[in-house]
Amino acid sequence: MVENRLLASLLAATKRGTVIARVCRADDRLLALLVQEKKDSERNPRFQHDFKTLVDVFLQEVVKHDLSLCDTFTNSKGEVFGEENNEFLTDEGTILVEVKPTLEETTSLLNKVVKDQDASRVLAECAHNNVDVDFYCDINLDVILPEKIGVWIDPIDSTSEYIQGRKDDQSALVRSGLPCVTILIGVFNMDTGEPLIGVVKQPFFKFRNGSWSGRLVYGYNIGDHRGINQDFSNIPVNKIVAVSSSEDNHIKETLQNHGYTTVELAGAGYKLLSIISGDVSAYVLSKPTTYFWDVCAGNAILNACGGGVVDFSTLEPIKYRGGVSLQECCNAGGILAFRNSEIKDDLITILNLKTSKT
Repeated sequence: MVENRLLASLLAATKRGTVIARVCRADDRLLALLVQEKKDSERNPRFQHDFKTLVDVFLQEVVKHDLSLCDTFTNSKGEVFGEENNEFLTDEGTILVEVKPTLEETTSLLNKVVKDQDASRVLAECAHNNVDVDFYCDINLDVILPEKIGVWIDPIDSTSEYIQGRKDDQSALVRSGLPCVTILIGVFNMDTGEPLIGVVKQPFFKFRNGSWSGRLVYGYNIGDHRGINQDFSNIPVNKIVAVSSSEDNHIKETLQNHGYTTVELAGAGYKLLSIISGDVSAYVLSKPTTYFWDVCAGNAILNACGGGVVDFSTLEPIKYRGGVSLQECCNAGGILAFRNSEIKDDLITILNLKTSKT
């Protein structure tokens, strides 16, 4: 039985990640130390320049470390997969970033990357300090897990928004800037590919009185059991569809001609969260520019809400698996994400989408 131990570990890792993301974003000098452009094999083809930061990599390793201490996860033969590899290039060669057994060892390792003892100490303390998440666990996740589970992590979704650090967009539906940054952790069944548990955190939800507050949404859909920590069920269904800025014009025009408003939002994780919260009704993406780490967490929560994520080309539910290369982890057919099945059916009709079944 899970008895909330796995959820507590996921939330602890998310809370650590929030602290790390805020500490580094608050100090431009520190952030500049931590940014490195990705190699071609790691880069999202949508972006000419794609960056990873030590924040991304270290946060991902923090999640791995926290889960390695969770009996529920290890007993389920759990494996962790992430967007980032843990290699960082330095003058001394390639450094494998990880959480070491002690604060001093972790600090020493990080210092080899950033060459700054104080910055390294700050990051290491975030990983080694105790985190109390008992008050977070307000849904009963007392269900039987599959025999083998996997976890997809996107430690900082919308890295470019994070690096730019803009906070000026505080409208009802934020379209860009720090509020679009999310921490994504999704658990899936490694035998069936079904998403099971999702945790989505906005570290930069609202900026008031000189500091950021966050928003945390998590849910599960395991067998006949489902739940979510926030109730969005009474929010009216709208006809607003999230799209990428690179989406084909004919897709956007077709939606608009059938009474939908299209909005370009940054970040796949943020788009899915906007569906969950009812700010938009769906996310339409016809291109192969999202990956398992972008979608798994939000997919699990949408399933818990009665919605889901399907392949844009085949209309089959997205199935998750472990992988290393971009090609292995890509949602190659595009995606259609939704919370309301009537909206999904309407979008399928007006976009003339076809199921792969004969």
